[in-house]
Amino acid sequence: MIRWKQQRDDNGIIQLVRTQLVPISPWQHPRDSRLHSEITRRLRKGATLVVSLSRRSSPLAFLHMEFHYQTLLIDLLAVDSRYQNRQWGTELMQRAEQFGLKKGCTISRVFVDEDNYRALRFYHRLGYYPQRTIESLKVIELAKVLV
Repeated sequence: MIRWKQQRDDNGIIQLVRTQLVPISPWQHPRDSRLHSEITRRLRKGATLVVSLSRRSSPLAFLHMEFHYQTLLIDLLAVDSRYQNRQWGTELMQRAEQFGLKKGCTISRVFVDEDNYRALRFYHRLGYYPQRTIESLKVIELAKVLV
């Protein structure tokens, strides 16, 4: 099921970041308590969707989004490796885009590590196209028109 994040989901989300995102990132990331505080700080801005087996179970996937004027920014997306290839990422993206449209967004953006070919293919399948490469950050900005 897909639902809105509850406060008790924070630890599960941080674990998903630690196990699914940090290992593939080209950057050094803070460890333990610093990672926890950085992620919880980011989650306070915007909105977060969670995939879980029940209303009370720990997240097996999540998507965090922010809104900047008419732009939906996909900030974080992670799916537990045991649940990948089951369309959860696609479902989360579709829900986020629908929510963005309701909030008046006309475009969606996401930044992907330039070496994350799997994520680049995923977003391309969803209609996202490269806008620019930011060499200093080692990321590619992708965008999709929502209207």
